[in-house]
Amino acid sequence: MQSKDKIVNLGQLASIIQKRERGQKVVFTNGCFDLVHLGHIDYLEKAAEKGDLLVVGLNSDQSIKKIKGKNRPIVNENSRSRLLAAMQFVDYVVMFDDETPIELIKTLKPDILIKGNDYDLSNIVGADIVMSNGGKVETVDLVEGYSTSKLIESIIEKNK
Repeated sequence: MQSKDKIVNLGQLASIIQKRERGQKVVFTNGCFDLVHLGHIDYLEKAAEKGDLLVVGLNSDQSIKKIKGKNRPIVNENSRSRLLAAMQFVDYVVMFDDETPIELIKTLKPDILIKGNDYDLSNIVGADIVMSNGGKVETVDLVEGYSTSKLIESIIEKNK
């Protein structure tokens, strides 16, 4: 499958998940993934290890602007989605325009919801939905010192 074929809309993804093999665990995570770095790669690899299909909910450009401000994203949604889809451990990428992936989570009902250990259960969007459907919510350790915001600050500082 080519990377561009792994980028799907919610309707397509819901159908794919419904037709998955019995017993396959769907793992869901989400983020902006602007300026992909080692921390992102490590995080997504760890998420993929938790189940059989890794679905990445990707904030659209519009969504990121709402959350991070008018100067973000640095990399547009088409490029970000292709970068993620090209990763061998990412099975599907689905974009969303809202500030949170709550609608994706409600529709997809993943078996496992993953966030970084900078979150706790009380502030993970959709945790209640996943658990009420018998799923699990887990956090994975992040690679210390890596964040897109820090990377942007470093680039700005080095170019003063």
